[in-house]
Amino acid sequence: MLHRLLPALTAGLMLAATAFAQTAPTPFEARYDPAIPDLESYLGHEFGEEITPPEDAVDYIRELAEAAPDRMQVFDYAESWQGRPLVYAVIGNAGIMARLDEVQADLQRLADPRALSNTERNELIGRLPVVVWLAYSVHGDEISPADAGLRTAYHLLAAQNDPVADTILENALVVIDPVQNPDGRNRFIQSFTQARGLEPDGYRWSAEHDQPWPGGRVNHYLFDLNRDWFIQSQPETRGRTAAMREWSPMVIVDSHEMGGDQSYFFPPVAPPVNPALGDGQIEGQDIVGLNNARWFDRLGYDYFTREIFDAFYPGYGDMWPMLQGGVAFTYEQGSARGLVWTRRNGTDLTYADGVDRNFIASLSTAEVAAANRERFVRGYVEARANAAGNNDGPAAVVLSRDSNRWGAEQLARLIARNGIEITRLDAGTSLCGLSLETGGFLVQLNQPAGQLARTLLERETPIPAEFLENQEDRRLRGLDHEMYDVTAWSLPVMFNVEAAECAARPRAQGDTVNADDPVLAETGERGEFGYVIPWTDAGQAMLVARLAAEGVTLRTAGSEFTIEDETYPAGSVIVARAGAPASLDSIMRLHARTIGAVYHGIDTSWTEDGPNFGSGQFAEIIEPRIAMAWGDGTDPNSVGGVRYVLERRYGLPVTVIRASRLSFADLSGFDVLLLPEQRGSGYGREIGESGAGNLSAFVRGGGTLIALGDATRFIADPDIDLLPIRRELAAGTPTGAAGEDATVEGSVIADETALRDALEPRNARPDSSPGALLNIIANTDSFLSAGYEDGAAAMVTGSDIYTAIPLDEADTVFRFAAADDLVASGHLWAENAEQIAFKPFLVSRRVGSGFVVAFTQDPTARAYQAGLDLALLNAVILAPARSTRLR
Repeated sequence: MLHRLLPALTAGLMLAATAFAQTAPTPFEARYDPAIPDLESYLGHEFGEEITPPEDAVDYIRELAEAAPDRMQVFDYAESWQGRPLVYAVIGNAGIMARLDEVQADLQRLADPRALSNTERNELIGRLPVVVWLAYSVHGDEISPADAGLRTAYHLLAAQNDPVADTILENALVVIDPVQNPDGRNRFIQSFTQARGLEPDGYRWSAEHDQPWPGGRVNHYLFDLNRDWFIQSQPETRGRTAAMREWSPMVIVDSHEMGGDQSYFFPPVAPPVNPALGDGQIEGQDIVGLNNARWFDRLGYDYFTREIFDAFYPGYGDMWPMLQGGVAFTYEQGSARGLVWTRRNGTDLTYADGVDRNFIASLSTAEVAAANRERFVRGYVEARANAAGNNDGPAAVVLSRDSNRWGAEQLARLIARNGIEITRLDAGTSLCGLSLETGGFLVQLNQPAGQLARTLLERETPIPAEFLENQEDRRLRGLDHEMYDVTAWSLPVMFNVEAAECAARPRAQGDTVNADDPVLAETGERGEFGYVIPWTDAGQAMLVARLAAEGVTLRTAGSEFTIEDETYPAGSVIVARAGAPASLDSIMRLHARTIGAVYHGIDTSWTEDGPNFGSGQFAEIIEPRIAMAWGDGTDPNSVGGVRYVLERRYGLPVTVIRASRLSFADLSGFDVLLLPEQRGSGYGREIGESGAGNLSAFVRGGGTLIALGDATRFIADPDIDLLPIRRELAAGTPTGAAGEDATVEGSVIADETALRDALEPRNARPDSSPGALLNIIANTDSFLSAGYEDGAAAMVTGSDIYTAIPLDEADTVFRFAAADDLVASGHLWAENAEQIAFKPFLVSRRVGSGFVVAFTQDPTARAYQAGLDLALLNAVILAPARSTRLR
């Protein structure tokens, strides 16, 4: 491809930075200013000698700033769930730092080239430093990057004879974020320290390297923070993205670790590349990659490029800032996962080795950026200017509030939080084929953040055809596909918000939406009888949950009804004044305003159509008591996703119980038990057949058991048989055993087609899907589909496809759409599409007094499928209401 051919200009730019690299001293030979405290004098160990705890890393960064206040400032940008501070340090020469506020203001001006004349733009480019953002250890058990960040900060402040540091400080402003995931790092260090003996142990199966569940990779809520950048569900990510937008970094490093038997990865990246990126950004990766290679060659470090790690999914720590106009890099160092790791070839990889290599890569990146300051500053400005002037593809996206009011409001604020301009459209507006009865939102895609806006809001981010052809060829040859992550992430689809793409730029005007704008409640007049809460979106369900916690009596409708000339959908909730607290009106107003919910006053219980409130079709809602499997056998990411969604998004507390205890724990005090996805030993070992009897007793006694994703495998296992569906083999796969005899009947293979058939694996599962958004159709006869009359979309990953289930055995609440209307966004293998069409996504079965509910894919994965939150809340709130348990 064109951007892979380095032109002479590129080579000249890079060589200008490295002409001295082969003869000048290496950074390891630098002399250091004794006035700047090194790590040993402050913490008692050298860089790379010990794994620095997160609190010590932050303290040391603050100590460096105190020692050199004219060249370094520290900023707090967030606090983790466990209360640990997240900070970044800004380092520059004394002249830049003396006018740091002015520099920051000019950087923000530069981020919007529309407001600048060419003269103003060139003047700013000519004098502003290149901003280099170096971020470390977003995964808590990827340990050496954080200490490399500390070493980089120390080196830039204290090195006295290093031309690399001199070049950087002359032309760059360096931002160092030393510990992106302090809670995960602390968890890793605790387990490592607990297992540590007389001397470090490189044996790969030693307890030092064998992290107990959930491991240090994830944060407190067990989220992979390197997938959270655009959904911004976690405080660490929200703070970091806000800080980045304040400084407009042009060159960004996200420093990671990988398996200890590997060497070091830096870009150029593997395919596919997100088409929203510009050739200049990819060329920038090549420039830095060449300099990294020169340094690694000089120091004898192995590395690889163009493999494994792509630039496609926008939720990575390199891709989000790159889609804001920067040039960004994922660096991956083989990890000692402790102080030493014995590789398969018998050599030892030490923690210090990892620190050294990440240190050199950090300096090399900043060196090239600084030596080519104008190229990278101008490249950033041009990327944002080109995005603002881009007329390729849709010109705008319109979002409707009509079918999912609260979800659309949440999506609009998330878009604003990503730095994308969005405005509100008035009720009654018609735009781009949408009639917005209750209003909506408009995103003009030709704006400075247009690269990110396009990839997040357009329905499809196309995968290059050549890459897809290669993947199909690999599959024919029995090889795995090379997609590193999911192929779909369209936010309107994932939020279940109706959207339209506009071919031409709309002229509509509206008020700007800000990330912190409250969602305005829509509260009706005081009703003499009471109130109705329409069951239309997840915000409404949250209002119901809050009122239940207040002890307010609530009844949910099993079908739609009409009262006072207004028709309300199934699931809607009646709040009667009789028997309610005297402060009912103020309670309703308080929670509705806090949430931004809707309710209507009614003066009578008389319905013009549909059931009356005393009908058996109405069921009393209770405050659900929720438990969830936890620990060994469960997937930490799934555990974290469902717990976060219920607790932090909707305020529903969850009791976590180790999975192995579910076989005998007294579950009678709970209304709901959640089984997240599995990992490792799984539920078959942790709960087993004997424990399944306890789960069955829980359900028969009136509980609701909810399986998420591959937890469905456990409850559908014939030996467990809590749900009569079965996981399918690939359609058309040969079945049966190969035969036990030493010889078998002979055969003739006539051609290559027959050969491929003979080589087809027996009893194969469908090929694993990297991840696509598929349309799901609601069975509106089921109370669990309330709020989804128009269906939704679900992220489908992996290979699980379940049988269609007879009507007399269970209810299919949601099924996948027909094959020709199946894929809402992304790429799905053709044979998978044919096989999963019409198959179940959500199944429920009444067992005794309770329910067994199964989502065949996890609706809470990464907390980014907000459009499925209501489906989960239906199971958590409405199913217990329809339990026949004696209370």
